Amino acid sequence: MGRLRVKPNYEELRKAQIMENQARFASLGLQNILGELRTKPEKRKHNKVDYSSAPLRRSNRLKGDSAPSSKKKYDGIKERLYQEALVQRSNRLKVGVCCHSCMEKKFCGEEDCKRCGDLDMDQPCLGMTDCSACHSSNGLLCRECLKNRYGEELEEVRANKEWICPHCAEEKGINPYWFCNRLLCLKKRNIALTVNTFKARKMGYKSVAHMLMDQLQGAVKGGDDKLFG
Repeated sequence: MGRLRVKPNYEELRKAQIMENQARFASLGLQNILGELRTKPEKRKHNKVDYSSAPLRRSNRLKGDSAPSSKKKYDGIKERLYQEALVQRSNRLKVGVCCHSCMEKKFCGEEDCKRCGDLDMDQPCLGMTDCSACHSSNGLLCRECLKNRYGEELEEVRANKEWICPHCAEEKGINPYWFCNRLLCLKKRNIALTVNTFKARKMGYKSVAHMLMDQLQGAVKGGDDKLFG
């Protein structure tokens, strides 16, 4: 039979090890040092401060003190720029010219236009037409409306000192079936025609005026009076 193994007593071994360590610490004089390290430090006492008698601190804004000089200077510059912007906007509104067709007040953006560029109201707008007959607001057409609604180029019209607006052309009977195709003007003349730039281009016409002129000629020849009110 094999030998029986005796299970060691770990608790006795642990106690023996502790006693051995304590004896070693005592011989080295470390037992007192360990005792001092294990001693809990005393709690520090905090003296409570009474703030009831201390003066209250308030910001300059709450006390009504004036703002620092740098902030005053910034506010002054900001106000000046705002006023200048208002004046410039007012001047631009006065200088801008309203197109008779689209009824929008525009700045042409044309080179050498002293009215829109230099805000000189005494100068004509180079981005608008001018009727040689009436010289009125009826003859003021912008580049886009002149091209899309009448098929004319602004450079050619400005070069022609005898150019006449659609209103005067209709009144003088210079060009049959050629009239102003602004919606309000069509209603005043009791002409029930549809004004559509996209439709005119899609149908192959040079402009809205050419499309309406063709439709009006066809209606007159066919005896259709529904185009008129």
